[in-house]
Amino acid sequence: MSQRAGTQEHTMADAPNPTPPPHIESAAEISTLIEQAAHDLRSSLNAIQSWSYVLDRSVDALPPPAQRALEGMRSGMQQQLALIEEMEEAVRLLFDEAQPTWETTDLSVASEQAVADKRIAAEARGVQLMPLDCKLAGGDDFVVQGDVLRLAPLLRHLLIHCVWRAPAGGVVTVHLTAEATYVKFRISESQPVDRSRGASRLATLTDFFGRRAPVDGTPTPRQSTALLLTRRIVEMQGAELTAENINCDADNVTVCIAVRFPRTPSYAHG
Repeated sequence: MSQRAGTQEHTMADAPNPTPPPHIESAAEISTLIEQAAHDLRSSLNAIQSWSYVLDRSVDALPPPAQRALEGMRSGMQQQLALIEEMEEAVRLLFDEAQPTWETTDLSVASEQAVADKRIAAEARGVQLMPLDCKLAGGDDFVVQGDVLRLAPLLRHLLIHCVWRAPAGGVVTVHLTAEATYVKFRISESQPVDRSRGASRLATLTDFFGRRAPVDGTPTPRQSTALLLTRRIVEMQGAELTAENINCDADNVTVCIAVRFPRTPSYAHG
């Protein structure tokens, strides 16, 4: 062995072991990142809001096109602020692995509250959010055992997802049906402008809710944060999430999203 090789071995043997990287809680890191991003986004929106206020007050009577532009800016800012809040809540809930805490919940009351909470957001988008439609079928009431932490956010996020998808002038309706062993919460979406897209939308949601890859091998279509959160909470709730066609007509598909809440939870989640 050469003197140089021996020196190299000696140096490597005497070198201290590298310090292991610090333990990082991925969920905490991501949560912190989202909080900071939300703060930065709000700061930018505040600046836009301030300048729009200055513009509105700087001229006694703005011409109609400028007024419409300002109204569009205000509506856009409201929607962005709502999206930021929903993103923060979604991240927090997605990373919360706490076991469900069950309590007796009247879904008609919880659903009415969800509709009330999102009515302003719907109006800002020009979407008509209809009053809650309740129907007693095989059940006598709308009472289930609901997760204290997650049930209300589930209803709100699923509702706002449908509001965001609806076109201006569209209609979103929430239906509640009481059956013997479950209560069904169903939201109808506005009919698509292109009717041919209804069937593909139905198939895409069915695969997504069932966590199945597309049968044709294409990449899984991206879904909204609200739907990602909805799917996860439904699984933890022990409920069933499905996509359905309101019309029962393959040539005229209008998609609705339904959650069947069992009267008695399964207490098991993955």
